[in-house]
Amino acid sequence: MEQPESPRWNTPTKFLVALATLAVIGGMVVYFSNLIGPVLACFILTYLLSPLVEWFSRRVGSWGTAVGVTYGLLIVILVGVVAVAGFAIERQIEGLIRFLIDISRDLPGALQSAFDATYQVAGYTFTLRDSNLLPIAQQILGAIQPVLGQTGAIATNFASSTATAVAWLAFVLLVSFYIMIDFPRLLPSLERAVPPGYGFDVRRLAAELGPIWNAYLRGQVTLSLIIGVMVSVGTTAAGVRFGPALGFVSFFLEFIPYIGPTLAALTGTLIAFFQGGNIYGLDQLAYAGVVFVLYLVLQQIQGNVFYPRIMGQNLGLHPATILVGAILMAQLLGFVGVVLAAPLLATVGLFGGYVYAKLFDLDPFPEKPIPPPKATRRGLVVPPALRELFTRRRTKPPTDVAPK
Repeated sequence: MEQPESPRWNTPTKFLVALATLAVIGGMVVYFSNLIGPVLACFILTYLLSPLVEWFSRRVGSWGTAVGVTYGLLIVILVGVVAVAGFAIERQIEGLIRFLIDISRDLPGALQSAFDATYQVAGYTFTLRDSNLLPIAQQILGAIQPVLGQTGAIATNFASSTATAVAWLAFVLLVSFYIMIDFPRLLPSLERAVPPGYGFDVRRLAAELGPIWNAYLRGQVTLSLIIGVMVSVGTTAAGVRFGPALGFVSFFLEFIPYIGPTLAALTGTLIAFFQGGNIYGLDQLAYAGVVFVLYLVLQQIQGNVFYPRIMGQNLGLHPATILVGAILMAQLLGFVGVVLAAPLLATVGLFGGYVYAKLFDLDPFPEKPIPPPKATRRGLVVPPALRELFTRRRTKPPTDVAPK
């Protein structure tokens, strides 16, 4: 007896099932929103380590062995770093948090004292009391002081947060390890899961996703490490307290688009202003200005020298779009959403363009792809006249050849 053919769904049934499926997925995303960040971190770690695993695999001849060696080395490095420098870094961060708490308490009186003090610069004596900046500074202070006051809660929960971070790190390492084991089979499995005829589309979308995440993730991690080391060494050499902790802060804030580098510079400048003394014997305002210029120079070195060479290209997104997207992603994914706002928006744009082309019967993959925009600098926003001090102008040699 022949088995009867399963009846096909009509269009309204397909629409209702698709709508119900999206509703269930959306509800699960909202309910398990606290797990989205760690799960994304698992895929990010897998993606970052995949080139190293491939390198080991070509030499040992086994993907599983290469995965074991890579993750074993990573665990050894993490344990070594924590054993050697973990306690010192923790004390630096705790000291920085306590210092910020003290600043938040003494900020109004210190601000008034700074405006009443007399300063000498290049033989000129002046006071800030005669200017009209005090009301503006007081308004800025009213906005900053509550933020600094919240560092008390951070200091109180620092130990528990550290234990939670270690637990999540173990979770990320374990899940990433199992994803990496099956990493070569992910794309073929996805091709088999889609309807017939869409295998090429999957491969093409994966090929276009590669440059987006490769340029951002690996490039951004490298840039954050560079600016973190430069700030740590530079501020320590300049005599600023908590130099290693300030480098740690710069490393993490570098992931926040456009705003992060400015916040890092303001933090270091604030520490320099309120730390009391300095190795150069300068007054508070002059020393804070020196530290701010130091941050400015380091940001310009990174923006003009390292950023174009490491990133190679940007994601073609307007800065306002990235900032708004960072706020939206922060509400959904927390800090991970802020960090990944730019590539997530670029990914949404890629799939949105594909869906748009399919809806209107257009070619989703034109034969002549649009060349990616050139990399642009990121960092502190400075006036054009001051920017010229840090930008090397390259003149193009003449190409005209005199006729023989």
